Amino acid sequence: MARLVHEFVQSAVERFGDRTALVDDNGTLSYRELWDRSRRVAGALADLGVQPGDRVVGLMNNRNEWVEVDNAVSMLGAVRGRLNNRDSAREFAFVLNDLRPTVVITGPEFTDTIQGLVENGAVPAMRVLGLGSDGDYERLLAAAEPMVARPTSTDDPYLVFHTSGTTGHYKGAVYLHRNWLAVYRNILAEIMGDVDPDCALLHVGPLSHQSGILTSPGLFRGARSVMLAQFDPVRIFELIEQQKITHTILAPAIINALASHPAAAEHDLSSLRRIYYSGAPISPTVLRRAIDVFGPVFLQGYGSTEGGTIYNTILYPDEHIAALESHPERLSSCGRPSVFFDVRLADDEGKEVAVGDMGEIWVRGDAVSQHYWEEPEATAAMYVDGWFRMGDLAVRDPEGYITIVDRKNDMIISGGLNVYPREVEDVIASHPAVREVAVIGVPHEKWGEAVKACVSLTDGGSLSLEQVQEHCRSAGLASYKKPLSLDVVDEIPKTAVGKLFRRGLREPYWTGQERRIG
Repeated sequence: MARLVHEFVQSAVERFGDRTALVDDNGTLSYRELWDRSRRVAGALADLGVQPGDRVVGLMNNRNEWVEVDNAVSMLGAVRGRLNNRDSAREFAFVLNDLRPTVVITGPEFTDTIQGLVENGAVPAMRVLGLGSDGDYERLLAAAEPMVARPTSTDDPYLVFHTSGTTGHYKGAVYLHRNWLAVYRNILAEIMGDVDPDCALLHVGPLSHQSGILTSPGLFRGARSVMLAQFDPVRIFELIEQQKITHTILAPAIINALASHPAAAEHDLSSLRRIYYSGAPISPTVLRRAIDVFGPVFLQGYGSTEGGTIYNTILYPDEHIAALESHPERLSSCGRPSVFFDVRLADDEGKEVAVGDMGEIWVRGDAVSQHYWEEPEATAAMYVDGWFRMGDLAVRDPEGYITIVDRKNDMIISGGLNVYPREVEDVIASHPAVREVAVIGVPHEKWGEAVKACVSLTDGGSLSLEQVQEHCRSAGLASYKKPLSLDVVDEIPKTAVGKLFRRGLREPYWTGQERRIG
C-alpha cells in the first residue's frame, strides 16, 4: 500500500516502466527514467546536506524536473515548498524568509533573481541549484548515487503550499503525506476516472498552482504529462493536435481567450475529453462558444489551497449541459459537494444555515491541510474543530447546488490568481500624491475580476493610472496585482470604527451581476 507521496508514483513506475511519462521542450522521460532521475536528485540533495524536515523549494517554468523534485523531496523525508513563477522577487523573498529552505531549485529564468536575493541578504543563506546548461543540477545529479528512501511517517509534513490569505500576506498551508495522498485519491475518484494509458495531460498553467496537482494522479493512470513552459494560444492548439491531448486544466479567462482565437479552427481538437476549470464560473455565452470549439468537455471544481485544493465541490460536464438547456442559473454555481468532503454553509457561530440562506463555506475531510506554517493565530482563526473556513459566502439551493455570492474577506481572484487588496494598498499608499487608497475587485469579462484602485489625493496632487501602474512595478509588485483601472475620489468611505468600507466601493460595480466575485 502506498503510504508516502513518492510511493504513489513508484507504484505507477512498476506498472508502466518504459512508457512515456513526461514531455517538455527539452525531451521526454519514461516512467523508469523519471524514477531513476528522482532517486538521483534525492541523492544529490542528501549530498548537499538536506535532512528530514528541511525545506526544498522549486521555482521554474513548467518542465519535467518539477516532478522529479516532488518525488525526491518525499524520498528524503524533507518538506516541499513552491514558488509561483508569476510572482515577483518581492513575493519570492517573503516565502523564502517564511520557509528558510536549505535548497532552492531554479529554472534558468529565475536563478539570477534568487541568487541575488541570497547575496544581498534579502533572504537567509541557502543553496541555489540551477537547472539548464549553466546550473549545477545535472552535474550533481549525474554524480549522485540513487537514493534509498528514508523512513518517513504518514504524519510527517510533505508540502507547505503558500497562498495569499486573509491577513494580506502569503501563508503556508501544511499538508502531511496522508493529506496529500488523500488529495490524489479524491482527484482519481472524482474527476479522473476516465484517464487511462492512452491519455495525455497538457499543463498550461503553472505547475506550482492547480495544474501541478494533476500530474501524479495522471501518472498513476499511465497517462503522460506534456509541459508548456509559456502561455501561447497557437502552441496550445498545436500540442493538442500533435500530442493527442485528452485532458487539461485552464483558467476560465484562458478558456474564453482560446475559444475566441482564430487559430482554433485551424487545428484538430477532437482528442479532448475533459477541460477542468476553477476559480470562477463561465457565463452561458462563453460556455456555448467554448463548447462549439472544444465540445461538451467542461468540469468545474471549487476549492482552496488550504481546503484540499480545487475539488470541494464539482459541477460535472452533464450538469453544464443541463444548465444550458434548462437551468442557466446553475452555471453561476460551483456545483455540489464532493463525496470526500463535508461542506457546510455556516453562520458566525459555525452552525449550518437553512437552504437559501447565506453562510460561510466550511469544509472538512482527510485531504484538508492541517494548519498554517508557523502562524498559530491565523490557524486558530481559520481551522476550527476539524473544519477549514473558506472565507467565501454562499447559498445552497434545494438540489444542493452552491453559489458563491460574496467573499467574507476582501480577496480578489483575477484570472484564477489571488490578490489581497491590503498588499496592493500598501504599495500605492507610498506614492507621494496619495492621501488614502482602497483596492477592490470589479467585474472583468476576461479575468473574472480586475483590480481597481480608488484613491484620494494630497492637496495639489495628481495621479494617472499609468503612474500608479509604474509605481507598483517599481515597488516589485507582481504584474497581475497591479490595478487595471483607477478612480480618484474625494474621500474613501469608512465604517463606524474607521475601517475601509470596501463593500461600499464595490457595490455599484457588482449590482446586477449574477455572481458577486470573479
